[in-house]
Amino acid sequence: MPTLAHSRGDLEYVLHHGDPSLPTIVFLHEGLGSAGQWGRLPSLVGRATGMRVLVYSRHGYGGSAGDGPTGADYLHREALDVLPEVLACLDIDAPILVGHSDGASIAAIHASAHRVRAAVLIAPHVVVEGATLSGIRDTAAHFADRVRPKLAVFHDQPDALFDRWSGVWLSDEFAAFDLTGLLPDIEAPLLVVQGVNDEYGTQVHADIVAEHASGPVRTRLLDGHGHHPHLHDPEAIAALIADFASLSTSSTKEDETP
Repeated sequence: MPTLAHSRGDLEYVLHHGDPSLPTIVFLHEGLGSAGQWGRLPSLVGRATGMRVLVYSRHGYGGSAGDGPTGADYLHREALDVLPEVLACLDIDAPILVGHSDGASIAAIHASAHRVRAAVLIAPHVVVEGATLSGIRDTAAHFADRVRPKLAVFHDQPDALFDRWSGVWLSDEFAAFDLTGLLPDIEAPLLVVQGVNDEYGTQVHADIVAEHASGPVRTRLLDGHGHHPHLHDPEAIAALIADFASLSTSSTKEDETP
């Protein structure tokens, strides 16, 4: 993959070509994800919308430089410090954000402080929920035989990455993580996608977003899906995102018409 020169270290990324007059869709991966772990979703969404699509691996993930998550405020730093520089380096203004899990939290935090056209939040973490911590502990218990082999395909430092990420989530200081107070600052349209059988979270996050965000919120609860609906049925999730992105862009254009 090509790399982006970032002040905190080079980041691997892929920029799918599209119509430069349309918004750029920016994908933000999960806590153990990377640019390569989105599967077919980015290319499917790009083809369906005609928009440019950016996918990148955060610091310490995939082949990107850096150490990975550190400190209880790491999601805020990714949203408010790292992501704005990424967008500026590639001349991207007011993107449509698509975040999954940790990436959805980053998308929400960024949207509360910066202009975005819209945001798709797949399995977002708004508060620290017991189901999430249980899921992480279960993953840790099976890391060596089930998880590490999969991560090693995509990440230069899978063991260090998992230790840092799980260490932050299971720390006492991270227990206070709560995005509820930021949600009223989000005026952009939001689409929240949640698998009913998500092993890392429940519908409570979607409900909090719908109750507190200032802008319009659509919620899609998916029966038969867990934490990765976009990997189990990429065509259906791509269609959801493409429809939402097109409607959000159309409504924005109408709002800007004199």
